[in-house]
Amino acid sequence: MRLITIIQSSALVPVWLRILLLLAGGAKVWGAGIYSGCHFGGKDIRMGLGTFVNRGVLFDCTAPITLGRQVAVGHRAQFITSTHEIGPADGRGGRVYHRPIVVGDGCWIGAGATVLPGVTIGSGCIVGAGAVVTKDCEPNGVYAGNPARRIRDLPLDAPRAISGESAAATPGN
Repeated sequence: MRLITIIQSSALVPVWLRILLLLAGGAKVWGAGIYSGCHFGGKDIRMGLGTFVNRGVLFDCTAPITLGRQVAVGHRAQFITSTHEIGPADGRGGRVYHRPIVVGDGCWIGAGATVLPGVTIGSGCIVGAGAVVTKDCEPNGVYAGNPARRIRDLPLDAPRAISGESAAATPGN
């Protein structure tokens, strides 16, 4: 998978070939669009039909990562599935453990957002640019900040264009 990760991340590789390379390495990404510069730390990843991953996204993949259908992921977002227990004073980074990440259908993960181990993001959520998601997100809400918190509910039938929003309320690309 390492060689495939290096080749597929190149800007010279077209999206269709990138998908085929990842599939050959064992990732389940058929029907997704994945742009250059993305890093996959393993093959335990699944993306639903119509999911879009922008440039430079990190999937550490030490535990399963699942992105549902029609998920949009902005530039340089990170999905981190590994962490450490707190160790003693002479080595605070204790025993490593791994927790899966699940992102529901229709979510939008903003540019530079970080999703930490064990998090489930409910369907229809927006995670703001630069947010750090440390806990589960209930469906159909806007989450922003560090740590991310729910700042607004989203209607189930939201209009396609959002007008009049402040820059702080929009998630970024």
